[in-house]
Amino acid sequence: MPRLSFETYGDPKHPAIMLVHGFMSCNAQWMPNREALSRNYFLVMVELFGHGKSAASIDPADYSIATYTHEFEQIREQLGIDAWHLIGQSYGAGLVLHYASTCRERCRGIVVTNSRSAFGQVADRPRAQRTRSSKAAFDPRRLPFHPIHARRVPSDVKTAMVRSADAMSETTIDLTGSLASDLFASHLLAGLSTTVLIINGIYEKAFQPDIEALTARYRDLKVARMKGGHSVNIDAADAFNKAVLEFLNCF
Repeated sequence: MPRLSFETYGDPKHPAIMLVHGFMSCNAQWMPNREALSRNYFLVMVELFGHGKSAASIDPADYSIATYTHEFEQIREQLGIDAWHLIGQSYGAGLVLHYASTCRERCRGIVVTNSRSAFGQVADRPRAQRTRSSKAAFDPRRLPFHPIHARRVPSDVKTAMVRSADAMSETTIDLTGSLASDLFASHLLAGLSTTVLIINGIYEKAFQPDIEALTARYRDLKVARMKGGHSVNIDAADAFNKAVLEFLNCF
């Protein structure tokens, strides 16, 4: 049985999409996308360990590519899905790309968004693990990844995301961050058996050198540039939904 919490949305008879959110987020990440995407697809929205409704594991071994790949497969098998499309946001982008590299026959189209952990240059990729301080009391809102700092998120979405992030334990945040260095995935793109669409929120300036390096290396890489930031699926929801549907409808 899968240990990760997941929610489904839409008709199970439709082709399936697995959606994986980013660090310190939850399934509220997909609120602006659910209605549009579920008209033609069955959405399976998965939450990371200690995020949203998923239980927080204290075993460092659970915070690994291998464990998440196993958990995704457990969910797919429980739902009786032969193969599905994948959407990964930020931290989730690296996870779905590694999963697709391992379970190629189970994956169709792949959509990912801005992700420095997955696509940043090896030398300057940011670490998601927080800096410890023995003097200050733990406060997740002090972390730059906390959704309290989001500026273009609708109030209902932000409220749900903030509530989830506030409930995260110090241990979960540290263990989740410890996996960030393993999420690098740009080298996997050439070996995947399916096509990848990267939806780039152009307002995230730190990510733009990464996407330029990717497009220079992979001339045929599909990239959709949109007026949004790190959470481009929220900031430019209508454009994001349209691009995803047009891309996945080709499979």
